[in-house]
Parts: sequence; C-alpha cells; structure tokens
Amino acid sequence: MKILVQNTLFDERREYELGEGSFTLGRSRQDSSADVQPDIVIASRCSSDKQASLIVEGERWSIQHTGMNPTYVDDEPVQFGEQIVLDESARIRIGEFLLLRTSESSRMVDEPEGEDFQKQAIELESRIHDQLLDSLDLRRSTSVVDTNNAEVRKRIKFNLDRLVTGGIQGMDAGLMDYLSRLAVYRRLNIDITATGDEEKTSRYVEYENVYNESLIAEVKSAIHEHLNIALSTKTMREDSDKLDSGFYESYKKHELKLSEGVKAYLVTMYFKYNILDLVFGYGPLQDLLDTNSISEIMVISAEKIFVEKFGIVEDSRRRFHDDAALMSVIGKIVDPVNRKVDASTPYVDARLPDGSRVNAIIPPLAVKGPCLTIRKFSAVPITIDKLVEFDALDEPMKNFLGACVENHLNIIVSGGTGSGKTTMLNCLSSFIGEAERTITIEDTAELQLKQEHVVTLEAKAANMEGKGEVTIRDLVKNALRMRPDRIVVGECRGAETLDMLQAMNTGHDGSMTTAHANSPADMMKRLETMVMTGIEMPVSAIRNQIVAAVHIVVQLNRLSDGSRKVTHVSEITGVDQDTGELIVEDIFIYQQNLKGGYHTYTGYIPSFLAPMVNKGLVDLDTFF
Repeated sequence: MKILVQNTLFDERREYELGEGSFTLGRSRQDSSADVQPDIVIASRCSSDKQASLIVEGERWSIQHTGMNPTYVDDEPVQFGEQIVLDESARIRIGEFLLLRTSESSRMVDEPEGEDFQKQAIELESRIHDQLLDSLDLRRSTSVVDTNNAEVRKRIKFNLDRLVTGGIQGMDAGLMDYLSRLAVYRRLNIDITATGDEEKTSRYVEYENVYNESLIAEVKSAIHEHLNIALSTKTMREDSDKLDSGFYESYKKHELKLSEGVKAYLVTMYFKYNILDLVFGYGPLQDLLDTNSISEIMVISAEKIFVEKFGIVEDSRRRFHDDAALMSVIGKIVDPVNRKVDASTPYVDARLPDGSRVNAIIPPLAVKGPCLTIRKFSAVPITIDKLVEFDALDEPMKNFLGACVENHLNIIVSGGTGSGKTTMLNCLSSFIGEAERTITIEDTAELQLKQEHVVTLEAKAANMEGKGEVTIRDLVKNALRMRPDRIVVGECRGAETLDMLQAMNTGHDGSMTTAHANSPADMMKRLETMVMTGIEMPVSAIRNQIVAAVHIVVQLNRLSDGSRKVTHVSEITGVDQDTGELIVEDIFIYQQNLKGGYHTYTGYIPSFLAPMVNKGLVDLDTFF
C-alpha cells in the first residue's frame, strides 16, 4: 500500500510503500537513536514523538491515536487509544500534514513540489541581489550600507523597484501562486508572534502600497477569524499551531479575494523584503531574528537552517544561496565586535547588537561548510507571571520562590541546555530589593535586572596574541571586593564554583547562579566535580561547603513536547552519615501523567520555613 505524506503548508510530499504490519507516526527526534525513530516522520510541532500507529492488513488500513497532540480523520478528532478502520479515501491530518492513500493523492501531485519552487525563488533572488549591488557599485562580500542615509535608501529603492519588476515578469503561474501564498503565511506568522508587544510595523514601510496592503489585511483578518486565532501572548503557541495546521485550506478558501495584481504585489514585496534584508540585515536570518516565538537559530550549512520554536527544533525552510552569502552574514556579525573568523581562527563567539549570543565555526573544522548558531536574546524579558501563564510553574511555587529570594536564601537554577535557566534566573532576580547592591557576572551579558543598584560584569576573551583574558573566576574574586549584597553568576562551569560557594557562605546570602544538570541530585555531584577542577579538597569538605552555602535547587527540564517546566524545587538539608551523600528533599515537583502533568507540593516542610512565616513572606493557609 502506498501512502502519501503531504505538507500542505509548503507543498512538500513524501511517499511510503507499506507492507503489512503496524507503523508508527511521529516527530523525528535528533537526540534519539536510530532504532526508535518513527516509521513515518511527521515533522510538525503539532505531532508527538509517538503520535499514532498506522495498521495495514492487506487492503485494509486503520489508525490508532497514541499521542498528546490531536489526530484527525476527515476532520474528526480520534480519541486517545482509539483504533478506527479507515475508508480508502480517508484523509488523516496531523498538524499541517495530510496522509492519504495513493488513489486519493494522485489528483494532488500535478504541480511541482515546494522545494523546486523554493530553489527557483532563491536563484532569482540571488540574481536580483547581485544586480542591485552592481548598480550601487558595491561588492557582495564587503557591502556596508548606511541604512540611515536618505540618499542611499533612495538609490536602493529606485534600483530595487526596477530590478524586481523586471525579474518577476513572465514568472511561472505556479511559482507566483506558491510565493504569494508563502508571503501571506509569513505575514500571518508575524501577526501571531508580535502579539503582546507594541504593534509591529514593517522595516521597509516606504516600499509598500497602502491600497494593496489594506486588501491583504482583509484576507489576513478573514483567515484569523476562520482559524479562530486569538492573537494574544497566552495563546501564541496555540495560534501558531492553528495557523500551521489550517493555513493551506483557509488560504484556498479566501484567496479569491486576492486579485492577480495583488498576488503580483505580494511576490514583489516578498523579493524586496528578502533582498533588503540581505543588504541592510542578516539575509534569510533577519525575519527569523524578528520572530518572537523562535528562541534559537541553527545554520548547519548554507542550504539548511533549523530553528527552535516553542521548544521544538524544526526546519525553517530558509536557505542561503551559497557559502559565500553565509560567510558574508557571519562577517556582518563578527566585524562590529572586533572579532575575526578565517582559516587561522576557524571559530568565534560574538554577540548581536540586541544581545543575542552567536557562535560561528567554518571549514576546515566544519566539514559541510560554515555553521552558525544564534541563541536569541529576548528584547522583552519574560516575567515570572508569564512563566505561570505558560504552566512552567504554578502560583504556589512562584510565591514560595519569591519568598526564598526575599529571605536571602542562596539558589542554584539547574537544567540542561536550552531548558530556560537564564530566563528563570532573570525572573527570580525580580524579587531582589531595590536597596540591595547586586553584582551580575556573565560570559555574555544576558540578565536584565530592573533594579537601580546593579553592577554588570562580563568576562573577556583573550586577544589575538592570547593575552588579556578575564575569566568568570577572576570576576567573582573581584566582586567580593566591591561590597556586594548579592552576587548573581550567569553560569558556573568550573573552578569559579568554589569561589561562588565561598561567597554564598561568607555574608553574601541571597546569591544565585545556574549550572548544567538533569536533576537536583545530579546537580550536587556536578558541584563537587566543578569544585575539584579548581582545587584538590576532600570530598567530605566540599559537601560540607555545599550544605552550608546552597539552600535551594530549582530544576528545569525541557519535556518531549518542547515545553519547559520547573520539575523540582528542592532543599539541600545535610550529609547522610551512612553514605556520605548529600541529602536533597523535594518541596515541589512536576508530576507527569498520560494527559500531560501538574505541579504539586510534596508535603515536605523546609527547615527555613518558620522565619519566612514569621516575616509574613509565606501564608500557610493559602500556600500549602
């Protein structure tokens, strides 16, 4: 039996030849071994790792829903655990993906696949871009344009209008339809991810036609209404999933309101936006940087750009024309911060003007070509109330942690890469009093403390001669001489851990840091290891130091659906006299079940609770 898997959003199709048996449908996970990958990959945020099973028995086929996300058959949701027999013409929908038998799908494969259209568009875009730089007497790899110069913008506008208009003349109708649909999708996506901020306006508003924009706005509004998109910060992920899963059919329903002239305008603006981003910004990365729901951008080669969106890694469907274009963007990033990357220095750390962290590595170390990773910096800090809205923690946990900070307890935020440690540290810092002198120490300044009396220190890498390095440990030692009330270290990775523990234990109560570990118990072992990298000490002495210094561990984990949760809030109570191990008692935990999970108080009463109750920081009747 042949099954067609179609991405309705981008017109991409894959066909599977299935014999008899049961076949798993789900999202492919990069951190999973090959033997647990799904038989049929559904590369969507709206799919679980094990979304469903497709059972084939001769010409008979059926489906059993096993995932946390909905599976639809002919637009009707399938109940969890339910197995239903399918008609030959049944349409299975998971997010933006449709699964159909070949007999049904044969009517849908007349036009070229979206990947072919994408290649054609990129080639045309690259050609127009080269022509534009030639017309401005600028070379592609070294172009530096003053975006605030009115004369320069006027010249660019005149030349770009002419080149794009000529470039799209006689364009294939299929490509025109594909690009106009993609342009509408991108605009709708911007609407969703801009919610909660001040109204987002185009960077290139002077290129836009007011009348055409009003017609496009009407279609966007109709699609919003049809898909029941709420456009609020709280529903951003839900709205984004609704857009991805329902856009294709909704657009087809409403595209009649877009005349051929408006479609041509959409395609014209699609090319103009992209080319202006190449000249003024970071090329195909620019709109990814502008999308609030994207937290990480990962360029693994010129042809493949992945993003982390709502905690899920997915293909962005963007690409650079070639390695030279990617190297040009890397140059735009590292040059302003006086860094270089070349064959003699093939990797570099840098920072974008907005604070986003950047790592670039190029051949010969990167075998497939230049590689770029950007950890985005949030221009609008996420508050702890937002984390409660996102179910990362609940109200009692928020109140408890706030009381811990106000009561000057020392806190370590623990978690894996990308679990939200820095965000949580930022949120906890909001409970620090205005009158307290706080010193923050980071590799790359990301914390955004709102108090007035904050001193921000940032580590410094060695120069080209290998001199001038200032480490986190150097800064922690120096901070002790600056009369701090609290010290907040962005992340402890090595020898500076001992200095941090000593600071916590010598009159700087209320200090905080983050570190990498998968559980509070693992965090204790990691602290021991990190201290040992800086000095030889008996393990028993290190453990006593940890018990005296650290009060609370806040553990964060990223779950399989991409969500980030506070999974443990734990107290370090002492050293077990029999085993010598540190004793960790959970105060709050995140309890998972088949339908998701919930946060709950364990019943353990922390040893430091009485002072907080006496100070009125915690109300037992409402809290526990």
